[in-house]
Amino acid sequence: MKYFVRLLLSLCLLTSSSNAYAFANDPLLPSADVILDVGHGGIDSGTMVGKYQEKDINLAISQKTYKLLQKKGYRVIMNRSEDYALSDDNKWSYGSRHRKDLAQRSGLANTIKPQMMLSLHINWSRKSDIRGPIVIYQNRSESILLAQLLQESLNRVYGMEELPVLGKKYYVIRNTKCPTVIVELGFLSNKTDRKLLSTSHHQAKLAEAITKGVEQYIRMTHPTVN
Repeated sequence: MKYFVRLLLSLCLLTSSSNAYAFANDPLLPSADVILDVGHGGIDSGTMVGKYQEKDINLAISQKTYKLLQKKGYRVIMNRSEDYALSDDNKWSYGSRHRKDLAQRSGLANTIKPQMMLSLHINWSRKSDIRGPIVIYQNRSESILLAQLLQESLNRVYGMEELPVLGKKYYVIRNTKCPTVIVELGFLSNKTDRKLLSTSHHQAKLAEAITKGVEQYIRMTHPTVN
């Protein structure tokens, strides 16, 4: 019961405008065009370099993206709006804390059935010269298209020509039914990217790029929307 109360309070908070909140067949569940899967949280900081923690940057960029998409009239849900681990809410699956966290993310998307889920993350590499965005997609046409549009939009921010990558091993990619991509927004291990990712200005540019990619995808796949 505690999980459902917290989930419903979060969803009501995150879908507060009349445009952004609509009921599906189940009156307890909102419908959504986009779920923003905010990577890591709570005990799980994600990648870290000094004072910089992936979980905090993921949340900051997700919040900016949420606001932009909502202004465009899309129904948007963030699966966490604060710094906590989604595994804390998972009382239904088995396995490690990490597996419960991932299952919670996919489970929410599979229940709400949005048009897409964007899983936002920051990358890390042993090679400190590697930088820039990488979008990871499912092996299905809708996810490939979404990844390509997001990759092109993010490439323009970084002045790069990276290509999206097929993800076979990622739990969220394999177990989420709606078109889903993992959006790696830069490398915390790279000094240039790290400086950019920690600034509100660059975070806003990334949010704008994600929003443009989402708009293009929805126009191409649902031409009557907006």
